[in-house]
Amino acid sequence: MPKKRIRKYAGPVLAIALFALAVRLLIREAHQITWDEFVRGLTGVPASQIVIAAFLIALNYGLLIAYDILALRYVARSLPLRRIALVSIAGFSLGNNLGTLLAAAPIRFRFYSQWGLPAGQIVALISVVGLTFWSGWWFLGGLVLIWVPIQLPPDVTLPFATQTLGVVLISLAILYSLVCFLWRKPWPIGELHLRPPRPGLMFVQASVAAVDLLISATALYLVLPGDSVVPFAQVLAAYLVAIGVAMMTQVPGGLGVLEVILLTLLKGTVGDTVLASVLIFRVLYYWLPLLAGMIALVGYEIFSGAVAAREASGIVIDPERSVEAGRSVEAGRKSVAGGKSDSPGKSVSAEDGDSGGLGDQEILLPEFQDDNKPADG
Repeated sequence: MPKKRIRKYAGPVLAIALFALAVRLLIREAHQITWDEFVRGLTGVPASQIVIAAFLIALNYGLLIAYDILALRYVARSLPLRRIALVSIAGFSLGNNLGTLLAAAPIRFRFYSQWGLPAGQIVALISVVGLTFWSGWWFLGGLVLIWVPIQLPPDVTLPFATQTLGVVLISLAILYSLVCFLWRKPWPIGELHLRPPRPGLMFVQASVAAVDLLISATALYLVLPGDSVVPFAQVLAAYLVAIGVAMMTQVPGGLGVLEVILLTLLKGTVGDTVLASVLIFRVLYYWLPLLAGMIALVGYEIFSGAVAAREASGIVIDPERSVEAGRSVEAGRKSVAGGKSDSPGKSVSAEDGDSGGLGDQEILLPEFQDDNKPADG
């Protein structure tokens, strides 16, 4: 019992401690920046670049839908795109700000269970969503840090160079690839039996996550002051380090962690005005999508409540289904009146009209097995 309690609270306590440390470091760095420098950083970014960065971030959140599509492919389930888009955008927009455990995972559990997925498949789905990000980060981060190592400030010392970190990341990427190519036996994880994704799915995972990271890094690059001269590769390398560390700390939104790392790694080339640019990036990438995600959730809840109320009162809200239902009733009456059925050897199955393809079948890919199905090979 004590061990379970320790495991339960260790993660949140560590995240709070890291958040406090990051805020302390950020305040110390901010004290070295004058108000005029901060204002110059805010006003030094051309409005056109902010608009383009906002467009790229909107495009980026659209790409994030592919994370859930790939995870559903892994568990061999199919849902309408509008539903996947809702849960993905809501999950990422709230999860990026409030954390995976507090927002992203509960949102996916609520909606996917409501739409018919069992708990085991939802756990596997959430795991694959996370694995998709890390696979792309390993591949892209390894390549970038090997070819574009970051020059650390003199007051920052690490036990190894950033190029060494790139070697470690690319090694993890190669190891993950080998596992996906060679390992076919299921891994028992709790009550689940999961296999590594097949090579094709693994390749798409890494590609989607790499493009995701490239787009968000480009948005950060665009909101840097117009007079700053810094290569995009250096901004990309700094962003990959910052976002990876922020994700590993599990601090909600990487608040404080992302800022202090980017400020530390970029102020030598961009200048102290980089803090204002990071603030603009946080507004565009974190806070505005959070508002959009909350509006989408509230709108969905209001619409679902209205639909449930109308169905409870017996009001038909779908004219097409009403016409089809009328035709079915009329055909049944004629069949009874005639004393025979048009197709006595057939049975009629109801369709909900929302899911199709694999979504209506209990089909499991070789990658996924639940606890009720034996693990082969």
